[in-house]
Amino acid sequence: MVKIFVGNVNSSTTEQELRELFEKHGAVSDCDILKNYGFVHMDEEEAAQKAVAALHKHELNGSRITVEYATTKVRNATKIYVGNVPEGVTAGKIKELFQQYGKVVECDIVKNYAFVHMQRENEALEAISELNHSKIEGQKIFVSLSRSNQARDGRGDDFPLLPHHPHYP
Repeated sequence: MVKIFVGNVNSSTTEQELRELFEKHGAVSDCDILKNYGFVHMDEEEAAQKAVAALHKHELNGSRITVEYATTKVRNATKIYVGNVPEGVTAGKIKELFQQYGKVVECDIVKNYAFVHMQRENEALEAISELNHSKIEGQKIFVSLSRSNQARDGRGDDFPLLPHHPHYP
């Protein structure tokens, strides 16, 4: 999955319009518009490259949009993995759930799991403790530190970091 930043989005532009524009270049897994910018998540790297090349400075509803690869704004954020997210649950709903525990700087849903980036580690750990095995829309979710937040072995996997067990290395 590739996350693309879309800037200078006209206030009249809908998520559906933005999604359809990007779908001309490949599969879109998620699309969000916030004020005058948005994010589009594309499934394939090659499709994302085509979309960035074709749509940068494209005119959409009277505004020339800026299209580029997204970069995470907060490098020190603690990244949380949320598994078993029910279909149809939005990033906004996940963000709202986690904001009870502290500032959420980013939230992305990919298929049936999500990544939540929280500004403070202690708040992230409290959220993990409180929300692991809780339910969203009747479905139990699994919440843990994301492995990519901790990984130092070069693999950089985005899957949960399992708790250390004393009998295993």
